[in-house]
Amino acid sequence: MEFRRTVRRWDSKMVVNGMYNPQLETFLCVAEEGSFNKAAEKLFISPPAVIKQINLLERSLNLQLFIRSHRGLQLTEAGRSMVQDTKYIIQYCKDSVTRARNAMQQTDAVIRIGTSPITPAQVLVELWPKVQRYCPNIKFQLIPFENTPENAREILSHLGQNIDVVAGIFDETMLNLRQCAGLELSKEPSAVRCPSIIPWPGRTG
Repeated sequence: MEFRRTVRRWDSKMVVNGMYNPQLETFLCVAEEGSFNKAAEKLFISPPAVIKQINLLERSLNLQLFIRSHRGLQLTEAGRSMVQDTKYIIQYCKDSVTRARNAMQQTDAVIRIGTSPITPAQVLVELWPKVQRYCPNIKFQLIPFENTPENAREILSHLGQNIDVVAGIFDETMLNLRQCAGLELSKEPSAVRCPSIIPWPGRTG
């Protein structure tokens, strides 16, 4: 019985209005910054407002999350435990919203095109009028992303979750490595410009 009462308290205090308690973001920020003042700067609110939110959270959960002293803040054992659970709750709620939006977009036949400075979506945008001749009910949505090696690997490995299509160069080796499919739209000539002082095989002058 005690376990069930604890679960009900968690549900009512940690999650409000169907999503997570916004005080959790404040708690996580304070835990990461180690200071009410630094957390206030990061959250763009006043230090008293941060302290009030933490006090309310501790009171509602009947837990002491921080040890306050003249040397600063230190997480209690309960606070350290809460940090990991808080990260999970916030991420889970954000993922649930993403899944709900994806479900809505699938109903509306929306193709999500990933775009970045390295992989611009202009070529697909220019082709879209031709696509709509055959599929007039399909819409497209541009999804900006940061084209780091880690992001590229993650996106290509999970196409269809947040992004459906990315325009860019590819070969069979890359497709096999990332376990995704590619459609050749065009072949574009490329050239390399370099200083004349660099020796090249076969160069006569």
